[in-house]
Amino acid sequence: MSPSPEEAAQALRAINSVQARAAGFQDYRAESLQLMLWGVANLLGCVFTALFPQLLLLIWLVVVIVGLVVGVRLARIAQEVTPGIVWRYLLVVGSVLLFAALLHVVMWPLTPKQGSMIVPLFVATLYAIRGAQSRPRYLIIGTTLATLCFCCFLFATEHYWWWLAVAWGGTFILSSLWLRRT
Repeated sequence: MSPSPEEAAQALRAINSVQARAAGFQDYRAESLQLMLWGVANLLGCVFTALFPQLLLLIWLVVVIVGLVVGVRLARIAQEVTPGIVWRYLLVVGSVLLFAALLHVVMWPLTPKQGSMIVPLFVATLYAIRGAQSRPRYLIIGTTLATLCFCCFLFATEHYWWWLAVAWGGTFILSSLWLRRT
């Protein structure tokens, strides 16, 4: 006995749902590697900035360059599952960096503390938007990152960079472990 048109449509919806969930889990796994990378990079950047504040620009230049090189290598690994991901990765990271640079120019002069909020809050917004569109866990990551970094900005005083290391790097590292479990 052949299935009715309604049963066939329901079976196709179930198949599409399973495919979407599988793609989501693959996306979470690939993203978990990037989150771990940038979590460690941001944590180290903040720690070194706390230890050597006079070298802030050099520290973050090294963090960004090393992060980009390693990030591209990780994206190449993920490219087997998601073709074209390397260029999208470079576009996203480049957009974040360009936004931060332009905002520094437009809002000049910024204190290091003010400038340090641009990237994590922008990235938190990107995660929240992506989470609202397709991947709910990203919404949680973005909201957590924004909340912790903003609280750090408001309440951390002389130990600001240490707290930012925990808020920014720690959120990414723990989120990486959370996404990896799926």
